[in-house]
Amino acid sequence: MRRESVPCDPVTVAEKNEKAVRHRKIGACRVLGELGRGGMAIVYRGLHELLQREVAIKELLPEGQRDKEALSRFRREALALAAFRHQNIVTLYDLVEKNDSFFMVMEFVDGPTLHGLIKEGPLPPDVAAVICARIASALDHAHFRRIIHRDLKPANVMLTKSGEVKLMDFGIAKDVGLEALTQQGMAVGTPSYMSPEQVTGAPIDARTDIFSLGVLLYETLSGTRPFVGKSAGEVFARIRDGKFTPLHKVAPNVPAPLARIVKRALAVKPEARFPDAAAMRRELDLFLAREVPVSHPALLVAFLRYRQKLTETEALAHLTQQELGVLDVFNAPKPPRRSQLKWTLAAFAAGTAAVGTGLYLTQSHWLPVLDQLTR
Repeated sequence: MRRESVPCDPVTVAEKNEKAVRHRKIGACRVLGELGRGGMAIVYRGLHELLQREVAIKELLPEGQRDKEALSRFRREALALAAFRHQNIVTLYDLVEKNDSFFMVMEFVDGPTLHGLIKEGPLPPDVAAVICARIASALDHAHFRRIIHRDLKPANVMLTKSGEVKLMDFGIAKDVGLEALTQQGMAVGTPSYMSPEQVTGAPIDARTDIFSLGVLLYETLSGTRPFVGKSAGEVFARIRDGKFTPLHKVAPNVPAPLARIVKRALAVKPEARFPDAAAMRRELDLFLAREVPVSHPALLVAFLRYRQKLTETEALAHLTQQELGVLDVFNAPKPPRRSQLKWTLAAFAAGTAAVGTGLYLTQSHWLPVLDQLTR
């Protein structure tokens, strides 16, 4: 008697697959679920059972393991991350090989990507400057260890719910002391964020990341990329020739100091850019010192709350009593151009006076500035 075949219930199959994933063990970690996947890798959310710490687990898929270049990139990313000890670079905890599969166990970042934030609209100048200053700090750390990222873009930057910035995905990073991953003259990276050196196949150094950071800052401030076209070839030509709409035309409310930083970072000739990431970070920090009289993590937490990326309870858990006024700054109607500092100072001064603390805004050398700006 022949048994008739019964079609599988797709819901049941999906549930079984999800259950199998949740019970999977990678080293000392248990997989909790899938976070995302690409052509060559998949990322899981996991739990280190001994330490009771959430982690992200990146697995190189079978098709990636069969691709020599993908396997080389995966190992290169692990080696790059292992060399770093920086608060703005995602931390690698372990590299696991199991059943001919490779896994990276990394820090779990509980927040959105910069790409997702930009899709919802341009970021305020002070928020954009804070994010890019932290990325510049991360690049400075990587460059000191002779590693060039080469694929800097908003999708590779994440914000945590505590207001930290994390740079990730060093998959095509190049150690300048080792042989290049790809053949000489072959472009590597995401077209719109590549430097002129990358698109022409010229030798690259750390200043290629500075150009990409300039592209990222331009997009963060304006919501659009400086180099766009109908094809990769057209984008490459615009990058090579330095043809893009000036920032002040697409985002006229961006403060002049930030526009100058973007312009210098996007110089076609490397020698016309900032000499290193530390120099670009210093310029951003100078701007922030004048514009943001609060802790940078507090500003990012308030912005994430404003964009509804975390709850009010989560935001309050990361803000001190003195910093609560920054929430009011984002929730208030947008002030006219050049008065943002006035609003921020006033809100924080009011919050500080209410709790009777010794926040630096109440110190005597700040009072004349505050009085002048709030008249």
